[in-house]
Amino acid sequence: MAKQKMTPSEALVETLVAEGVENVFVIVGSAYMDALDLFPAAGIRFIPVAHEQAACHAADALARITGKPQVCIAQNGPGAANFVSALTAAFWAHSPVVAIAPETGSMGIGTGGFQELDQMPMFEKQTVYQVRVNRPERMAELARRCFYMAKIENGPAHLNIPRDYFYGICEDEIYPTMTISRGPGSETALKQAAKLLTEARYPVILAGGGVSQGNALEEVKALAQ
Repeated sequence: MAKQKMTPSEALVETLVAEGVENVFVIVGSAYMDALDLFPAAGIRFIPVAHEQAACHAADALARITGKPQVCIAQNGPGAANFVSALTAAFWAHSPVVAIAPETGSMGIGTGGFQELDQMPMFEKQTVYQVRVNRPERMAELARRCFYMAKIENGPAHLNIPRDYFYGICEDEIYPTMTISRGPGSETALKQAAKLLTEARYPVILAGGGVSQGNALEEVKALAQ
């Protein structure tokens, strides 16, 4: 898709739509009101909670049920801090949660800006990927990367956004990340794999420990033959 002019908030919400997000668990905060206002038109259901920890637990639960990345958002500072224990639970459950945490404005980082906490280290040990949006123009790119990493690593990702970077005008591309199959794979993927094997001139089988653990030695021999 070609780049289009939009606000960074629109780029974030359009990325959520592209990734198939239907529900977002959140407590309203002043940092991201512009993005929240776009949810109804985007078809995203706003689900309010009484505490940010509950938002993250709810996203974790829905991610476990659906196998798809789910989103929670907190106000910057103390709101984001309430994500920590719930995001740890998602990490150990290998649950693809995308936790969006606005932070103090870009000019206030390191100076005691509004509700400033050092949020990146808070999530360092319990995420498979985290990134701070360092330019408003990179909103869609970095949000998309969080979804990709949450899917491919099967765990939570943290998107940290300075509150002033929700506003302005930028040019962005909106497109979904690849679908990651789990288990035996989709029928299409299995057919593609079979085609590659039958047409390969020098096929190689790399059999890991799961073959012996699953008592599948004879099946692998049959496949090789």
